Amino acid sequence: MTPGFDVAVIGRGLMGSACARHLAEAGASVVLVGPDEPDDRATFTGPFGSHHDQGRITRKLAHDPDWSRLSSRSIARYGDLEARSGLSIFTSCGGMMAGPVSGRGDSFTKGFLAVARDLGIAHEYHDATTLPDRFPFFRFAPGTRAAWEATGGHINPRAIRDAEALLAERAGAELVRSPATRLQGREVRLADGTHLEADHAVVATGGYAATDRLLPARPRLRVYARTIAFAEVDEAEAARLAHMPTLIFIPEGLAYDLYVLPPIRYPDGRLYLKIGGEGDSPILQDYAGMTEWFQGDGNSAVGSDLIGHLRELMPGLAIRSVHTGSCAVSFTETGFPYIARLSDRLTLLTGGNGAGAKCCDELGRLGAMVARGQHLNAEGYDTDFRAMLD
Repeated sequence: MTPGFDVAVIGRGLMGSACARHLAEAGASVVLVGPDEPDDRATFTGPFGSHHDQGRITRKLAHDPDWSRLSSRSIARYGDLEARSGLSIFTSCGGMMAGPVSGRGDSFTKGFLAVARDLGIAHEYHDATTLPDRFPFFRFAPGTRAAWEATGGHINPRAIRDAEALLAERAGAELVRSPATRLQGREVRLADGTHLEADHAVVATGGYAATDRLLPARPRLRVYARTIAFAEVDEAEAARLAHMPTLIFIPEGLAYDLYVLPPIRYPDGRLYLKIGGEGDSPILQDYAGMTEWFQGDGNSAVGSDLIGHLRELMPGLAIRSVHTGSCAVSFTETGFPYIARLSDRLTLLTGGNGAGAKCCDELGRLGAMVARGQHLNAEGYDTDFRAMLD
């Protein structure tokens, strides 16, 4: 048996790895528990992670002030993470949000414009008269309004996870590369048959928090099976799009937003634009369903629709090939992450609501505070990050 720890952080995703770093750097003895990225998704039985990817949008712009605060504080620490870990995390290409100011989806547009104004986020405002010249590779519907932020861009979720874990280890944390299967008192049982002991546990298992039975009660999470689509471009096309920002937008006729990332080089050496977003998708109800979904490549029909939207947005885009992938998005009842101390021995840290990756360092910091028995009411947030449990 591994010697006891002050805190076991269960879940080596973005929030869990950040939480472990903040705890370790605060002087706690920490173990970070969770498997490595699978070599073969089709045969791996889980748990999986949607963060096994190369690109996530980051920006201060948001439809809600607290989400802007979460991301702003994380963005401010990217440089320190890069400097101390030696890993490249952040690409500053600018970030944009765009949508209609009347009709379906207008609340989305009015929301991010109001947050930009009220929180004093430096940005460029654009409409139909300025968008074509400023962003010639995009074609928006008439009536679109947009805000472009120079401090936005995209992060590499694999790299930020690795940076957080590396710095946690340097501060004395231990990594255990096996999933946890049971929590009972101080004991954490692992899938490899071993166990460890900790005075406190932080459950940061993403959507699995509702299915892995580590908690005494089920958190109210809606875990959606989402499809992402990738459009491969060549080097020349990527060079043409060198000034393309990340984008979250509502196309004409839709009531929900889509997101697009500029060309990013993936581990296979190829360059891909990524597009995602769905108005509705299946809810993953159990562990077996999660496994089956992640072992596949998403829904091909949804992927076709996404590529169609990408072609409408970027009619001049020279696409070499397309493919799809699977991910999962966890939404809470409150619309904010659950960061709650459930007992003297247990803290819950989960629920990215489709916006958690860019904020992961701040969410991990808040989770570390709660695990140490500290309150968040002086942190400047309007929400209390309470957890809703069944």
